[in-house]
Amino acid sequence: MDAREEISRITKELEHLQKRYDQVAALSRSAIRYAGEAITLIHIKDRKAADSKIRLLKNEIAKLRKVDGSFEYYSQQAYQEYVEAIVLYNLIWNGKLMTSKDLSVGPVEYMLGLMDVFGELKREAYEAMRHGKSEDAEKYYNIMRELYDATMHIRFANAIMPGFRKKQDVARIQLETTGSDLLRFHK
Repeated sequence: MDAREEISRITKELEHLQKRYDQVAALSRSAIRYAGEAITLIHIKDRKAADSKIRLLKNEIAKLRKVDGSFEYYSQQAYQEYVEAIVLYNLIWNGKLMTSKDLSVGPVEYMLGLMDVFGELKREAYEAMRHGKSEDAEKYYNIMRELYDATMHIRFANAIMPGFRKKQDVARIQLETTGSDLLRFHK
């Protein structure tokens, strides 16, 4: 066996893997950026611009799905951010909770992204309170409560859902502070 031939063959395989990894990393970064921009636009109620960012986000996620095989660990955050942005968008403007099937994402990415929605709903509730819209503030708080009640029993090892328990704790704190502030708002 010729060592140079074998090393050359393996090097070509590794170069191909490196190219795919670079694609996954670039697509993940742009998806995360688009998700963040979409969430900002949702909060400022610029639906037309948010629609545009959501389209870009969905396009990046579609591209990512085609190349991330065996690199899912590196694309997981992009899928979480995708879930967060799309779920928030649909809760705010359609009053509908998108499912993992609707979004074609795995259960881990869905649950981690869903937990991140709590902070965005808290922000919406506070903005509603700031503008004297108590019904809207109540609506966002009630969505938070419903999501928390549905997820509070979930307990899996960190190896299965990395960071989930911490996100649960943060969601509980966000729910409690929003509820307390809502009570003070009504006084």
